[in-house]
Amino acid sequence: MPCRLLVIGLDAAEPGLIERWAADGTLPAVRAVLAGGTSGPLRGVEGFHVGSTWPSLSTGLDPAGHGFHRIDQLAPGTYDFVRPLDSPDGIGGVPFWRAASDAGRRVAVLDVPLTRPEPGLNGLQIVEWGGHDSVFGFRTSPPALRDEVLAGVGAYPLPSDCDAHRETARDFDRFVSGLELAAARKTALTLDVLAREDWDLVVQVFSESHCAGHQCWHLHDPAHPSHDRQLRDALGDPLERVYRAIDAGVGAIVAQAAATHVLLFSSHGMGGFHGVDFLFPEILYRLGATARPAPSPLQVRAARQVRTRLARTPLRRAVHRARGHLPRRGQSHPRSLDHWADTAASRCFPVPNGVPVSAVRLNLAGREPHGVLKDGPEAERFCDKLTHDLAEIVDEATGAPLVAAVHRTDSLYSGPRRDSLPDLLVEWNGTVLGTLAHADGRGSTVRASSAKIGLVEGHNATLRTGDHHPDGLYALTGPGIPHASGEPGRLVDIHPTICRLLDVPAPRVDGEVIPAVAGL
Repeated sequence: MPCRLLVIGLDAAEPGLIERWAADGTLPAVRAVLAGGTSGPLRGVEGFHVGSTWPSLSTGLDPAGHGFHRIDQLAPGTYDFVRPLDSPDGIGGVPFWRAASDAGRRVAVLDVPLTRPEPGLNGLQIVEWGGHDSVFGFRTSPPALRDEVLAGVGAYPLPSDCDAHRETARDFDRFVSGLELAAARKTALTLDVLAREDWDLVVQVFSESHCAGHQCWHLHDPAHPSHDRQLRDALGDPLERVYRAIDAGVGAIVAQAAATHVLLFSSHGMGGFHGVDFLFPEILYRLGATARPAPSPLQVRAARQVRTRLARTPLRRAVHRARGHLPRRGQSHPRSLDHWADTAASRCFPVPNGVPVSAVRLNLAGREPHGVLKDGPEAERFCDKLTHDLAEIVDEATGAPLVAAVHRTDSLYSGPRRDSLPDLLVEWNGTVLGTLAHADGRGSTVRASSAKIGLVEGHNATLRTGDHHPDGLYALTGPGIPHASGEPGRLVDIHPTICRLLDVPAPRVDGEVIPAVAGL
């Protein structure tokens, strides 16, 4: 049945690959959309492009407007971590499908990441049938739809967490084949929803590109330190396989939807794993900005176990066996900052934000429970000094600065939920790292030094070989849309653009309507 507006998201699909493979015919369906109207680059969320991407797209608000930068983040005024999506207040802003529903439009919203089920939606919603991040688990509105989905296309063919230790061609082929099957089932699910009625808005997001990029970038990119040519020869290019499967789905969905307008976008990009967030706490300790926490008996016992494993087994296997015994930066839902800092003696502390860009929360008197740093000139001097000290650190492998930039969050964003965000954002240089998980740890060691920190050395032990950058792309087709290269857009522009295409009043947002549809 015809659809007024079809929106297809390609989660963390690298725009350079999309454009290259569209141009050479590898992705014919995406090529048709790109060539059928206006397309252009889509700038993501600076500093918070890992966690804030989908909330910013859905609400049209910058991070200080919706207040979300990570699934688990500090509750303002505490040293404790909470899950904002689980709280009664949720996050700030109104998702574009809620605005459309409230205006009487019939909507079908399928698998948009990091979104909670919307009660009383004028239509249907599927949450986390298959996605990269799982917060709520598989839910639907109306609830009876859940059983219909399972009876029609079955369960998602892969676990909700795509991180896993894989070594052999069989391991990776099973994973990539699962992603190909997942894209096919997601397509079948979307086609079923399209056939149910005439919709004003249908949204589907393919997250398979996200998982493939994190887990298989080293097999795609011959220049990656962990690249394994034999595995690549046995598998083919895993990313190309997954993107082809998604493209087949795009073609089938666009054909059946017969939509008046089609909006296709990549939310943010993907490249080689970079960033040394795993060194960041130690750097802050040595700079005297953060006080080391007193180890708990459990941590002391775990450290002994790690040392024993390292002494008895080869390095790579020992590290992976030991990973579960110690609290880790970025682990799911840490309980409090006590893992990383003595909060009563620290002027700042590191908080999880993502690997390419680390984050700092100032321990401000009057804001934090044990705040020691006075807001105003004292905090300004501290930030200036910390920025200077970080800029002096050198990556010994390249001789280049380890830190590309330090951003003040207040200089990037302002809004009612600014206090939910970190205060400083530390952007690491773009040197791609190997990992202890592959290629015998080739390229996984980082040695950094400065006069103030001495020499800090560590190993990247993550299972991921790809990570994000904030750049995506968009393409619009339909009546009134010019056939041309479009102006660059921002991620937060997607929300008001969809509202314009549906003739729906947009709530207050930070984005603007993409120029190609401004006159419609």
